[in-house]
Amino acid sequence: MDERTLTASYYSEFGSPCSCINKTFRIFVLLIIKTYTMRLFITLPLLFVISTSVWGQVRGQTFNAIDHHAKNTPASATRTIEKLAAYLNQNTQTDLEKVRSYYTWITNHIAYDTKSFFSGKSTPETNAENTLKNRKAICQGYSELFKALCDYSNIPCYIVSGYSKGYGYREGKKFIEADHAWNVVFVDQQWQLLDATWGAGHVDDMQKFIHETTYDFFLTPPEIFILKHLPSDPMWQLLPCPISLADFAKNDAAITAKINESKPCFNFNDTLAAFQQLNKVEQMTNSADRAYRFNPTNVEAPGFAYLNMAFEMGSELKKHYDNKDYKKALELNQHLLLINQKAYGYLKQSKSAQGKNAATICKQNISSLKNNIKSLEQFLK
Repeated sequence: MDERTLTASYYSEFGSPCSCINKTFRIFVLLIIKTYTMRLFITLPLLFVISTSVWGQVRGQTFNAIDHHAKNTPASATRTIEKLAAYLNQNTQTDLEKVRSYYTWITNHIAYDTKSFFSGKSTPETNAENTLKNRKAICQGYSELFKALCDYSNIPCYIVSGYSKGYGYREGKKFIEADHAWNVVFVDQQWQLLDATWGAGHVDDMQKFIHETTYDFFLTPPEIFILKHLPSDPMWQLLPCPISLADFAKNDAAITAKINESKPCFNFNDTLAAFQQLNKVEQMTNSADRAYRFNPTNVEAPGFAYLNMAFEMGSELKKHYDNKDYKKALELNQHLLLINQKAYGYLKQSKSAQGKNAATICKQNISSLKNNIKSLEQFLK
């Protein structure tokens, strides 16, 4: 087979050189990730109250001026994330003050998208830009916007997915897949937890969102935050000895007793330091593998992570074909095949429609990659 035949077969089967990889993975990103985050809807507390005066101050510091500035942000400063961050950063001197300003603006100006939550039919755009534009979101949108503001100011921040005891929670519920998202941020020389979604208000018995800002979920101590939030990845518990899924299913008193009686067994700071040395894709799979070990029924965490990893790596494939470096193209196709097969191994166990859809896409990717490998091996003989 000569080069002309190889290229022609590629055009014939997939429409353009290498479009099989880009197309199949792009389909995954547009359809699977967004529908996956749609399941992170159970996010608002119905009857969970801590005195707002407890966490309204941080180490004795008050934020009256910061809060007033954020609450009264002019519309002209909200047209882009960059403009909003720049405005909110005014009159701040520390990262702590910036983070407070971001939390205050989001919780006062972003409403919870109850329509999406209760209908279960729509797939809202959860990125930061759409959250800012629409002024409403589900938990993923709140978390994405908060992270985007932190990114502008180079404040380390991550989005954490996990299990929650919010709206609709009933004692005895089985926690199988993540249903909520929040943030962890590095301020005051330590990692701290916050949940802007729950900080914005709650849903009442009439399924109406009550917009009522609270600071109960602003930099809440880990031993308090864990009562209603359990990260899929135990690293993000920020506890010296993480609790188990079975512990989380118990009541608050039992969880607190478990934390108090546990001896240190895990140095999350060391784990986080190593985690930060990884690139974005490696972080994704590293965290997902840990989430799976923590809860083996959560097969979608590693499945989606490895499929997304394949998408990120697949973006390099076109370059190899354009450069006519078919040996590297072959090696990458082989590597992508292994990753897709690993993703499929997890996703074929999923019971959800989104997981099953992703498993189908994995099978399509695997078939296309095998054809690519066969053609490249024949050409390179």
